[in-house]
Amino acid sequence: MSKYSSYLVVFLFSLSFFFTSTILKAQLLWEISGNKLAQKSYLFGTVHVGDEQVIDYASNIYPYMDNSLTVAGELDLNIMTSFLAIGYIMSPSDSTLSKLLTKEEYQEIKPYLTKNIGQLAPFLDMVRPIFILAMLQEKEQKKLTESLNNEENTTTKYPALDMYLQNRARKNNQKVIGLETVKEQMAALSSSPISQQARELYDYIIEKNKKPQTVQDSVKVEVNVATIKENDTTLVELKKSESPIHTLISIYLSEDIELLHDQISNEFKKESYESLIVRRNIVMVKRMEEQMNKKLTKENKKSKKNIIFAAVGAGHLGGKKGMVSLLKEAGYTLTPIFFNKKEKEQEIKK
Repeated sequence: MSKYSSYLVVFLFSLSFFFTSTILKAQLLWEISGNKLAQKSYLFGTVHVGDEQVIDYASNIYPYMDNSLTVAGELDLNIMTSFLAIGYIMSPSDSTLSKLLTKEEYQEIKPYLTKNIGQLAPFLDMVRPIFILAMLQEKEQKKLTESLNNEENTTTKYPALDMYLQNRARKNNQKVIGLETVKEQMAALSSSPISQQARELYDYIIEKNKKPQTVQDSVKVEVNVATIKENDTTLVELKKSESPIHTLISIYLSEDIELLHDQISNEFKKESYESLIVRRNIVMVKRMEEQMNKKLTKENKKSKKNIIFAAVGAGHLGGKKGMVSLLKEAGYTLTPIFFNKKEKEQEIKK
């Protein structure tokens, strides 16, 4: 499986939240002020899963999010967004999967698609291969989650964190927006040549058919456990014996955005990194600035509410071209918000 497709799955279904650096950089929530802003705003790094530990951790941000005029995600996750996305995942008529592969190759992987996709399998020939790959790996993640829930006698009670936060904002009658358009995000996700996507999908399925794998072996994660344990000062203890999904949740809860960025940047080629991360970071920061610098009504000024609370994938925060750095370069003051008692005690001593 290529580095590009490996990252895409991480990006779409949140199987990669790997985090280092100094304690001030290792944070998921940042307060934005200065640069002539009338009122504060916030930037928060999410994970696209609905694990109970993650949802519980996110309750720390409610005082900041609930007191904001606008809540933003990468996309405004609503029904219309889903409908619009459908148009962008379809393959051009001359580049369907059956035409991109040889007849023999297509017939070779067709049984696997039928078995793992089910009723939608007959329509997959019209879908861009990179999104078929994402569907297959989402199935793997779902099976893994269900397996772990059965072991622990628990059930999945929550949607992915991004959706959960937007649902909360809507219940609070807050304005919800996307920092990207569907077209922009879909273009980034399908930026590799469609012929390359088809080859990666074929190779992935062939590899899967080589030998049986247990559900827990189906997701490969490379992390420096010793480094995480040394830097983790938050809510969970990372154990070498944990399943991949538990490990990933533990790493996310360690709040270290810099190691996350380092791991992601090593996963794919430079052009993919530029398309999937850097260009999108620039667009999202620009949209945040537009919101932060809008003229406030007298009522909003009087309310003293935060202008915008932006919740985006944690992989977009770290690095020299991450959203935290870009906002600092634009002249804003970014201050990390600590939730952990140990970190608060250290700050007080300073």
